[in-house]
Amino acid sequence: MFKNLFLGNTKVDFYKKSKVFYRVFIIEIILFIAIIIMAFSNILDLNLSVDFTGGTTYQFETEYSSEDISDVMNSNILEVSRYQTFENSNSIIFRATEASSDEEAQFLDYLSNKFNIPDAEIEFQRVGPTFGQEITQKGLRALIIFLSFIVILITYRYEFRYSLIALAALVHDLLLCFSIYLLLNLEITPSTVIALLTILGYSLYDTVILFDKLNDARKVKKQNNLNIETLNSTFNEVLMRSINTSITSVIPIASILFIGNYLGLSGALTDFALPLFIGIMSGTYSSIFVTIPFLSKIIKN
Repeated sequence: MFKNLFLGNTKVDFYKKSKVFYRVFIIEIILFIAIIIMAFSNILDLNLSVDFTGGTTYQFETEYSSEDISDVMNSNILEVSRYQTFENSNSIIFRATEASSDEEAQFLDYLSNKFNIPDAEIEFQRVGPTFGQEITQKGLRALIIFLSFIVILITYRYEFRYSLIALAALVHDLLLCFSIYLLLNLEITPSTVIALLTILGYSLYDTVILFDKLNDARKVKKQNNLNIETLNSTFNEVLMRSINTSITSVIPIASILFIGNYLGLSGALTDFALPLFIGIMSGTYSSIFVTIPFLSKIIKN
């Protein structure tokens, strides 16, 4: 089976299974929307970083252990959202949500006593939500421009219906990644937003390659319209190629996540790598199993 898959010799009837794929897609979208509604209804936590919500940072140099960091993260004085350490340095940064001046002063004293350092050696800074808002606004603007160009280009190269199918796959990948973040209560940072935009490029690349293969097959067979035979043969041919592309793309990203967690490194790099990891896997899935049911409807019509 694997050999046939690798050589593109599989004989899967994708058209026959398109109804199942379509039902799964609808169920997924309903679940994604339900998760997002629960997040904005405070049933699930929307874990935004201090770059979005505003807060305080505390940076200092001292010797520390993993138990010390755990104690600070579980402190009841302030809600500490994350910490950052640096390789070959004793410097550490704690980021906490916005609080009253008394709570901030109390937490400063707590750190001073915990790590046995003077208050003056702790660099305290209030962080406003401006940066996160600016990134979000620019990201949304870039997303609208990006999607507009995609619709125009795919319509010009293929047809308008193909652009809508590509958008459906993109929406699926974005909602899946966002839903996973909400369910696992992962922190959403500006790097996460940038990574989500990057996911669009990968998802679209895989989908357009499939469209191009379908277009080439129609030209070779001198077909004016897509039919069942062309759909099945093309997707069987490119199935392993999509899987191989996904694996080779995921391996270096997985190594970044592994190294970051194993060595205790955190920050923008791991924040960027995690949604990319999810997005690449989702993009490979959607380029096959989201596009097939919609392409099948084109055949029916």
